[in-house]
Amino acid sequence: MNDTDKRKYGGLALSLCLGGLVLAIAVGMLARLLQHNADMPAYLIFLGFQVAGFVLGIVSRQDALGKTAYITSAVLAVGSVLFLG
Repeated sequence: MNDTDKRKYGGLALSLCLGGLVLAIAVGMLARLLQHNADMPAYLIFLGFQVAGFVLGIVSRQDALGKTAYITSAVLAVGSVLFLG
């Protein structure tokens, strides 16, 4: 894998990590406005995006964005499990 691919995967990994966080918050807030209980689906969206960001971050770990993505994904996912569990 060349440096351009690692940079692309690193950017995608970081985007998945942060985008999953924003999407889960948006789903949770929208469900509350519509008076539905969507806590578990929002959390599963969050965890799914964090796992995808972590895997792509590991693949592109030689790039700075890849390192940032897998560290951020790991901290967010483990923190949420510890905080909610």
